[in-house]
Amino acid sequence: MRKRTQVLSRSKGRSSKGRSQIRGKPKATQSDTGLAERIVTLFKDGILVTDLELNIVEINKAFTRVTGYTRDEALGKTPRILSSGRHGRDFYCQMWNDLNEKGHWQGIIWNRRKNGEIYPECLSIETIADTRGEPTHYLGIFSDISHQEAIKNQIHHMAYYDNLTGLPNRELFSDRLELSISQAIRERLMVALFFLDLDHFKDINDSLGHSIGDQLLSAVARRLTDTLRESDTIARFGGDEFTVILSRISDKGQVENVAKKVIATFKKPFRIDDHEIYISTSTGICLFPEHGDNCENMIRHADTAMYQAKDKGKNCYAFYTSEMGELHNNRVYLREELRRALSEQAVSLLFQPQIDLINNHINVIEVMPHWHHHDMGVIPPIKFIPIAEESGLIHELGSWTLDTACNQLAAWRHKFDIDLRIALKIPGILLSTGKLDTQIQRALSLYNLPESSLELEITGSVLIEKMQEALKSLSRISQLGVRLTIDDFGAGFASLNYIKRYPIDKIRIDRSYICDIKSSECDRLLVRTIINMGHNLSLRVIAEGIENAEQLECLKKFGCDLAQGSYISHPLNGLELEKLLAQQPPGQTPLIRVDIKETDSTCNT
Repeated sequence: MRKRTQVLSRSKGRSSKGRSQIRGKPKATQSDTGLAERIVTLFKDGILVTDLELNIVEINKAFTRVTGYTRDEALGKTPRILSSGRHGRDFYCQMWNDLNEKGHWQGIIWNRRKNGEIYPECLSIETIADTRGEPTHYLGIFSDISHQEAIKNQIHHMAYYDNLTGLPNRELFSDRLELSISQAIRERLMVALFFLDLDHFKDINDSLGHSIGDQLLSAVARRLTDTLRESDTIARFGGDEFTVILSRISDKGQVENVAKKVIATFKKPFRIDDHEIYISTSTGICLFPEHGDNCENMIRHADTAMYQAKDKGKNCYAFYTSEMGELHNNRVYLREELRRALSEQAVSLLFQPQIDLINNHINVIEVMPHWHHHDMGVIPPIKFIPIAEESGLIHELGSWTLDTACNQLAAWRHKFDIDLRIALKIPGILLSTGKLDTQIQRALSLYNLPESSLELEITGSVLIEKMQEALKSLSRISQLGVRLTIDDFGAGFASLNYIKRYPIDKIRIDRSYICDIKSSECDRLLVRTIINMGHNLSLRVIAEGIENAEQLECLKKFGCDLAQGSYISHPLNGLELEKLLAQQPPGQTPLIRVDIKETDSTCNT
């Protein structure tokens, strides 16, 4: 990469009009000259000086440290020795125009070190003139910003790639599916979407542990990558679900051949530690434009076809058909059962404490709806919340959750005389109504609660899908004094842009980074980076999914503010939490005693 100085033409004799030039001082003493030389030598940024012919006439030690070229190797050469070849003629023309008009240029440029490594640097160029204002030299001052570029790339990877498998996440997957559909429309071709779900993966997780399960997911990702074309997109959709996009397909036979290859690749066992694991996949397939005309429909239909493949006995694939109604019927059944549960007050709340890692006192109580069906048992929120959103029941469920939680909080604050707060996860659809701030204000007023006693948790996916509505609604809510948290930060949807756009008070590190924090140096570095970044932005940081003392030890050493997870406390019903609150003297929030054992220095890295 060429230095900014290298594009300066030989401008000897040109007028200096309009330039902010560095003029030479007359009658400099020997002492002044020596001082200047020492300053240049000690300067931490690289410096080079060229004559008007662009021959290098002077450098400092930092130049050698950054580029690898010694003084003897650089003097007499031109800055072309640093050219990376990444910048075209237009780049240098613009640089020259700025130098002519403004007398200086500053920007980011890519250069090449002596060892061939290409790196980014921030470069500033000035013209040095004599006492008459005539140009005599060009001065370039630059700093190596490759470390900053690495951090930028790391954050980009966190936003668009799955931390465990390295595959594209949902956000990048959605972008590529949109792109593939647009391309198919232009070229009058097809797109195939595969929705893969690993069969009996939960049994492996339960019997061998989450660590083995995570290693298996990574191995599956690698095997799929080796099986499919480089032009195909493989993404981790979530949990044990993967998606594959086949672009530029001309006939259905091509898709069936790929589907057979995918099924066949699972016939060979996976070797994880000392375990030989056999696992299969059920795959649903949707074709554009035959089965769906947009991303949302294709994902839904591929998912429906995947359940059909499971119903056929698993370890197979199924194309979507309009007759596939069983999954839809099940969802209709759950929707009506949820409607009945709400009307009969068969839904309850669970409470999970978040503790302050400085003193182990409960700081916030996360509130979550809990549904125990009379026939189906416990139905997790991840299953019934989407059904509530699709059916419109989310408004009734959301209002009930907010009202019931505030009522319970007010009772506990009064009974135990403590400054307790609650946190609620907010489904995205509630942000788009424009009424959430009014509902919150009414609930807080009704139960005489301070605004600071309520926190709302919003996932990055909500902020992406409902950008404008979310910004307006969250701004009004923040103005009330209610605190806001970005949930699952680092899981792919969360972005630094949200911190800039939204009035955020806290970020919650996704549990996927916590699972292997003790054994994975990468996870430790990422967690520490998120914590430091949050603190630098005056945000509090909470970690979720704490399952053991080692994870808690690392988080405490890294300066994390809050923690939540089964090791600290499982979700409690109202009576259980009230017993916990009653253990402390009036006016004090409960102390949860957790063991943090100093084992080794791993978390110091």
